[in-house]
Amino acid sequence: MAGMNRRQWLAGVAAAGVVAAGAGCEGTKQEVAVKRPKNENFYKADGSFDVEAAKQAYFDLMKAYHYPISDGLLKGWWVVDFTLGRFADVGMAGIFWLNEKEFDYFGHDIFLLPGQMIPEHAHAKIEGVRAKMEGWHCRRGSAYLFGEGEASAEAKQIVPATEWEFTTVHHVTPIGVGETGKLNLAEAKHFMVAGNEGAIVTEYASYHDNDALRFTDPDCEL
Repeated sequence: MAGMNRRQWLAGVAAAGVVAAGAGCEGTKQEVAVKRPKNENFYKADGSFDVEAAKQAYFDLMKAYHYPISDGLLKGWWVVDFTLGRFADVGMAGIFWLNEKEFDYFGHDIFLLPGQMIPEHAHAKIEGVRAKMEGWHCRRGSAYLFGEGEASAEAKQIVPATEWEFTTVHHVTPIGVGETGKLNLAEAKHFMVAGNEGAIVTEYASYHDNDALRFTDPDCEL
């Protein structure tokens, strides 16, 4: 939260009584009490995105999964609803731990609430930057990776109904704790949807440039 240091945040979530069971070492079964939020919880009376409410929801997710809350995280992380006003369905939190253009590498942690989706997009090749290639490593919870390939029968049941018209790739690769997936082709469209218990995912990739992002939904912005 704004103006809150790590010690104050930890005290606050302890007082809130967030409960987690079996959310220990990577590779073990997880049964975590993380509920899908209501969209109205994240917008103020004037319709503007309530960043602090969104951050608190992710803090609760991190606490449930025993994710380390460092000073570096609190200083560098961000939340976004992609200007769509549908945060419960489409949004994310993230932190870029590393992003080096000279040596072409990138490290990113992604946080998704239950059922939440990162909107469909591609990474174009632009001047001075090759098309970004990515791989994803599920740390906590579960996620569905969508990309090019034969459409999966379950795709429409996974994508939030509000977002289906803005998706064009429907090949699904589910990943659970300790499992990985990767982008199969440079400049391919792709997206991710969290499972019912939310997801914390580490991304390994080449250099990221926001100017190279191409969203399918024309109203989508960072």
